Amino acid sequence: MPQRFAGAAFDALSAIIAILDDRGVILAVNAAWRVFSQENGGSDDVGVNYLSVCEAALGADQEDAQQIAAGIRDVLAGRAALFELEYPCHSPTEQRFFVARVTAFTQDGAQFALVAHENITRRKLAELEAAELTLELESRIQERTQALAASQAALERQNAELEDRNQALAQFAYVASHDLQEPLRTLGAYADILRHRYAGKVLDERADTYLQRITEQAFRARQLVRDILTLSNVATQPPMSPLNLGPLWDEACRALPWPEGARVSRDDLPEVHANAPQVRQLLTNLLGNALKFRADRPLRVHLSTQEQGDWVQFTVTDNGIGIAPKHAEQVFGMFQRLHSRAAAGGNGIGLAVCRRVVERHGGRIWIESRPEGVQVHFTLPAVPADGEPAPE
Repeated sequence: MPQRFAGAAFDALSAIIAILDDRGVILAVNAAWRVFSQENGGSDDVGVNYLSVCEAALGADQEDAQQIAAGIRDVLAGRAALFELEYPCHSPTEQRFFVARVTAFTQDGAQFALVAHENITRRKLAELEAAELTLELESRIQERTQALAASQAALERQNAELEDRNQALAQFAYVASHDLQEPLRTLGAYADILRHRYAGKVLDERADTYLQRITEQAFRARQLVRDILTLSNVATQPPMSPLNLGPLWDEACRALPWPEGARVSRDDLPEVHANAPQVRQLLTNLLGNALKFRADRPLRVHLSTQEQGDWVQFTVTDNGIGIAPKHAEQVFGMFQRLHSRAAAGGNGIGLAVCRRVVERHGGRIWIESRPEGVQVHFTLPAVPADGEPAPE
């Protein structure tokens, strides 16, 4: 019963199929083979030696045709069970791709080969398009990678140049401050000698006033030079290690002249990843501000903490004269003063140094006003369990 459908089924196959004998002669072809052969100027090819046709091929198809002929011989000889080859077969009007498959079978004691050519143009064009897109993407990625590498190299050069300039500037500030302090110290000393030795004797009252002002301004200039030196010392990235701020806070507290009735306290403090000299300067400046800008009531200063994942937030709270919210950012600028020098000494550089220290540690610092006094908040990187510093 199935044999009655064999011929119709053979012709219904979309693949281009021929059956060859053991010499390579075409014994039968299906409808698809006949149509393809006629479209390309041939006949049904029955009786033609397909091996001879393939081996005699010339031009662009020569290599593929000879490989197919060799594959048919290998399959007929039993050296291979299956032969496959993908090859181009373009027409004048379109690109076409096929895959040739050759298998052998035996019937009535005779050996035969089944040669099938299947049109894979759609798949092959999709693969070629995907490959082309992949190459284009790889090219773009390579261009972007090269551009990023060039940008990174340029950034590293700029960073190196900036670091060199910062170091040179810090060295200049250090040397200049030391060189400037000596003549200022000499000027102040001689003015002080004149004022004490000749006050009320040779010089009149106006001259005494002038000498007093020279002495005060020489002292102020020396203090300004020291402040600039302090700022230059935090201009570079410091070496950091696990640090407990408690002893530094206590040390800074003991060094300041607190008024009677003042109370300075702190919480238990977690370790941070920081540089001890710079943090000591930070705490000293913040405590000095609390002392300098105290109100007419017993002074209270407290340091509290709040752990925030990779960071620790510290808060210095005082009950001093406070600050208007509109000035909360201004006070971090260099030489910024909200009070006269007579009301509060200093050169207006203390909070600028604080900001520089905190930012060198990757943190931030800000001020919040209170009904009585201010809160200064700043963050420093915590020390995690593995000992690695927090990411900046």
